[in-house]
Amino acid sequence: MGCQRDLVEGYLAGATVYQLAEKFGISRATVSAILHRQEVPMRRQGLAVEQVDDAVYLYEQGWSLVRIGERHGVDPETVRQRLRARGVVMRDPQGNLRTTVDTTRSSGEREEALG
Repeated sequence: MGCQRDLVEGYLAGATVYQLAEKFGISRATVSAILHRQEVPMRRQGLAVEQVDDAVYLYEQGWSLVRIGERHGVDPETVRQRLRARGVVMRDPQGNLRTTVDTTRSSGEREEALG
């Protein structure tokens, strides 16, 4: 029970669930479950405007979503969502820029537009 108390105290002191998961050697989901069982009010961890600016810059420099998320203490999916909201073109897992398909035209119209 002492470990759970330490975990709760760490969270209340400002540690993220990701930091606590690493510290205690458990998954993020387990940290969240313990906090919920202990009726600890969860705070939303997002990215501040300055952090999104930093994430855009780092992503454009070739950093991965995982690495950016680790830097800012958020999930890579949170980073992806914020980057997409800013209009950043995402890379595929091989690092190539993804192409977008114009869904407003039929395939024939798209072929004609491509020449």
